[in-house]
Amino acid sequence: MSHPVALDKPGERVVLMGNEAIARGAIEGGITIATAYPGTPSSEIGNTFGRVSKDTGVYFEWSANEKVALEVAYGASMVGQRSICSMKHVGVNVALDILNPITLRGVKGGLVLVSTDDPSQHSSRTEQDNRWLGRHNDVPILEPSSPQEAKDLTKYALELSEKSKLPVMIRTVTRLSHMRSDVELGEIQKLNRKPEFDWEGFSYRVAGFEKLFRRHKERHGKIDFVQEEFEEMPFNELKLKGDEKIGIIGAGFAYTYVKDSLVYFGVEDKVAWLKLASVHPIPERLVTKLIESVDTVFIAEEVDPFVELHVKALAKDVNPDLVILGRMSGYLPREGELSPELIDGKIAELLGIEKPTETRVDLENAKDEMLFDRMLTMCAGCPHRSSIYALKKAVKEVKGDLMNVVVNGDIGCYGLAHAPPMEFEDTYFAMGASIGVSQGMQRFGVDTIAWIGDGTFFHAGIPALQNAVHNGNNVKIVVADNAAIAMTGFQTNPQMGITATGTRVDPIMIEDIAKASGVKHVEVVDPYNLEAAEAAFKRMLEVDGVAMVIARRECAMVAVRQMRPDRPPVYYVDQDACIGCKLCLNTYGCPALMWNEYERKASIDTTLCMGCTSCVQVCPSDAIHRRNDQ
Repeated sequence: MSHPVALDKPGERVVLMGNEAIARGAIEGGITIATAYPGTPSSEIGNTFGRVSKDTGVYFEWSANEKVALEVAYGASMVGQRSICSMKHVGVNVALDILNPITLRGVKGGLVLVSTDDPSQHSSRTEQDNRWLGRHNDVPILEPSSPQEAKDLTKYALELSEKSKLPVMIRTVTRLSHMRSDVELGEIQKLNRKPEFDWEGFSYRVAGFEKLFRRHKERHGKIDFVQEEFEEMPFNELKLKGDEKIGIIGAGFAYTYVKDSLVYFGVEDKVAWLKLASVHPIPERLVTKLIESVDTVFIAEEVDPFVELHVKALAKDVNPDLVILGRMSGYLPREGELSPELIDGKIAELLGIEKPTETRVDLENAKDEMLFDRMLTMCAGCPHRSSIYALKKAVKEVKGDLMNVVVNGDIGCYGLAHAPPMEFEDTYFAMGASIGVSQGMQRFGVDTIAWIGDGTFFHAGIPALQNAVHNGNNVKIVVADNAAIAMTGFQTNPQMGITATGTRVDPIMIEDIAKASGVKHVEVVDPYNLEAAEAAFKRMLEVDGVAMVIARRECAMVAVRQMRPDRPPVYYVDQDACIGCKLCLNTYGCPALMWNEYERKASIDTTLCMGCTSCVQVCPSDAIHRRNDQ
């Protein structure tokens, strides 16, 4: 059965995730190419394209990193093809190096950049608001409030991009990216454009360097054109009778909270409100209509006071006495995502409404009493746990104490090495940073280990590795290679020998890159063999110069899927042989291992056991065995 995103049935209603709706909007908008780098909460956009690529004729790739993804999409735009490039918010930081010249040089085929922001840092190291990056680079920004609008705005953004000759950013937040609702499908466009390079528009040889380089004034004219477009854009909606004292602006997904609250309290006709989908450039005349007519305006937006700042600037001229309530004023928290409960409370306070006895806050509190927080941990059978276990033993023997080395981690599942009982990771900052920051420490005699994953190595680790070799920085690197970009949904990387759409290709091996970069000591080891892994790590630590160990074993979750319907071998704890030392729980900590407080013995949850045998090797009393019936 085809994915609903690929259905060519205009008018049919299907249930789509916000990210899936964006992919559908791009297909309806006539794209021929989609690129991405996986990162929560954006990954499902690329996953969707990967599933429907062959059905729709849209080329899709997981690119090496976000910068490359945007460059590939822009290359297609320069020859007249419509394209979309998606990434999580911090990925835009990586892509900025090409985004800025794109806005100066302009686009030909419509180009949409999707930034999925993450208020409250559900799966990110920061909740940065990328509307500032759009403004900094003169990129128009659209914020949808629902999956239906996400689809429709993506199609509109492609058209706007071509009219303005600028890339357009669709900026979403986690709640919209991952929510589901019914979406009405539109017609799929097949533009069938002949790819042709615009020599006058892009070629230095033909147009000349001076003509193509100094374009800031032209870019400002383009953003002014977009502002005029936004004044009449149908996705913005103003409800204003003229006698209201209070106005509310809901920007992007925050409008959903506002609308829900107004309906909840039955006050839709008592306040003026503006649904704002175009946050940059802000439609000044439209906003002015609202703020010059009311005494107080409440602004709900995720996550910074971006719109609020612009409203303050406008109010200075059109309504200096306007009371502005939002994140900047302290009426809303300055950090963290909004919620229905928070907006309900603020609107009730603003309007002097007494909340009903059973509020959503009460329901939320009741829910919290029934649930409990789970500790972050690696999956049962995760090879990274085995790698860390063996690495700790090696460090203790070679360095004397675990605190004699700083472990600089990176972004991925293996980042959970900081969690109990492993607790052997000191820092992680950005993709590939583990190898870079380790060099700065090592240069001044502080022993370090860079702990990086296979996907992250391809994304941003290679330049740092080559820097270490070139400059003689004596760093030790452990690559946690589980043959998958597992944390974001098991996407592909160049070593896996398969593309996003299932095409078999020659793999690019990490050890080959390391050796070609000048690393003399490179070993590959299976982390499930704890003794061999420990020995390899010892050799790495004792080598003078840059050294690398690649701890290679397939992700446990991928392995389980491939084994089905055949069940992996399951292990059990011989209760007579178990001495209750808790070594397996306190030092290894696999979720499949359990403790019976009454019996003072360990046991294994057979529904979780992966059969990796690592706990067998950890147990000092030979109490863990394979079941005979497996």
